[in-house]
Amino acid sequence: MVATIKDVAKLAECSIKTVSRVVNNEPHVTEQTREKVLDAIEALGYAPNISARRLVQRKSYMICILLHEAGFYQSVVLSKIMEMGYEHDYDILTQTYFPSHSKSRNKLMQLITEHRIDGLVTTPPCDMDDFLAGLLKKSDIPLVQITPFNRATDAAYVSGDDYQGAFLMAEHLVSLGHRRIAFLSGPRNQRTSLDRLFGYRAALEMHQIPQDEELILDSEFNFDGGYTAAKIIMGMKDRPTAIFAGSDEAALGALYALQEMQIDVPQEVSICGFDDLAYSKHTWPGLTTVHHPVDEIVERATGLLLEILSGETPAKKQVVLPSQLVIRGSTGEPPSK
Repeated sequence: MVATIKDVAKLAECSIKTVSRVVNNEPHVTEQTREKVLDAIEALGYAPNISARRLVQRKSYMICILLHEAGFYQSVVLSKIMEMGYEHDYDILTQTYFPSHSKSRNKLMQLITEHRIDGLVTTPPCDMDDFLAGLLKKSDIPLVQITPFNRATDAAYVSGDDYQGAFLMAEHLVSLGHRRIAFLSGPRNQRTSLDRLFGYRAALEMHQIPQDEELILDSEFNFDGGYTAAKIIMGMKDRPTAIFAGSDEAALGALYALQEMQIDVPQEVSICGFDDLAYSKHTWPGLTTVHHPVDEIVERATGLLLEILSGETPAKKQVVLPSQLVIRGSTGEPPSK
């Protein structure tokens, strides 16, 4: 016979309401009573009826994560948020979002208006869509943004300090003796791109190094972009001694291009990236980069949303996590003239 909540209450010598509080991880239960209930649940093999719990509490126990496209960054985000959802008994709905597609807009509108999700986590550049901003404001659904473009509002968000990370990396290259440092920028509709570019510029300005606009190229933060940009840069008459790619994917493309051109790294040209993706330490030479704490950003963002959903008031709604340099073999002193 399948155990019921009444059976658990009888064995634990408490009320059904107390069992419900323990199952739903609610407060106002002593630790001793909580242990008795948990022991009874284990002994009887009781499984709470999740559908009933959702109906009674008028909650879907579903969190939606909005992603613009698939990629390594998105896979890291998904892996971490699914882990967090599992720990807190929330299902995770992955929803790709393309603002220009009416089907994408309608799908999200249905999820929100039909109360099929309790909260939302957005990733860039989804937050830049006016339709989405208006929909969220009208619905008042709990929202936490990951690295939003606009941080002038009181919306909850978690991001890394991209400006600081880029500043530290550019300063590292300067300390090695580099003066002609190329920068591979990314999408203009993402805050990470602008902050990393501004950090690079600020470091050069502080060290009174003239900024050559020809050394700043778009790479779209991907392999092909980095490969093409590196080919263009290395074709210059007065080519740089270092290439600072605004992402590891672009840095890998640049590294491949230089190896194809038989240009030694770092003996002739130094290369560095940003993000510290898992494969960056497996390249040859190992990629010098900036550690962007994606795991922690996603964990903090999801935890923040779960706090809001539980009715708590977060101690801090807007979090910026520091970046760190990771020095490997792809950077060194510039070649002597």
